[in-house]
Amino acid sequence: MPALLTVVLVGCEAAANERLTLPEIEVSFRFEVSGNALTDGQPYTATSVNTVDLTTALQQRGGYTKNEVVAAAVTAAEIERVQPALTDLSELLSEARVLLTASGLSDLEVASRTGFPDDETASMAPRSGADITAFVKKPAFGAKLRLVPLQPDAGETYVYEVRLTLRVQVEGV
Repeated sequence: MPALLTVVLVGCEAAANERLTLPEIEVSFRFEVSGNALTDGQPYTATSVNTVDLTTALQQRGGYTKNEVVAAAVTAAEIERVQPALTDLSELLSEARVLLTASGLSDLEVASRTGFPDDETASMAPRSGADITAFVKKPAFGAKLRLVPLQPDAGETYVYEVRLTLRVQVEGV
């Protein structure tokens, strides 16, 4: 019996050094931009109206805390035009870049796209090798949307939603 107990303890110790990949976490950021702040073809940076705290998402995926996160990355990104209604992204944007922001950290670009489809949503390319672990560990993080508008209407309010799919790894227990 003691030998079996020893094997179990050794097995637990070995597992403690493994990384576990949690089920994907999707977060979204909302951006509201006044048309009078935009100039055709000139880059503009909007800050999200919301921030994200992953405490609950980590808890729901196995009872993990931010301290147990060892790696995180964006695996997919999508932008959606919420307003103006019935307008395709191809009519509104020529380029968009998403950056994560958090207190004490430099902004980090995590996704981008140039050229948009005749649709209200479009996928964006995640930036390869962008490590967002430090953002995930913060109490909350936000985002910025750097966009290049096409023929903006000064009287319009432009609303975009950006959804990011995150892969988060924790230290196994």
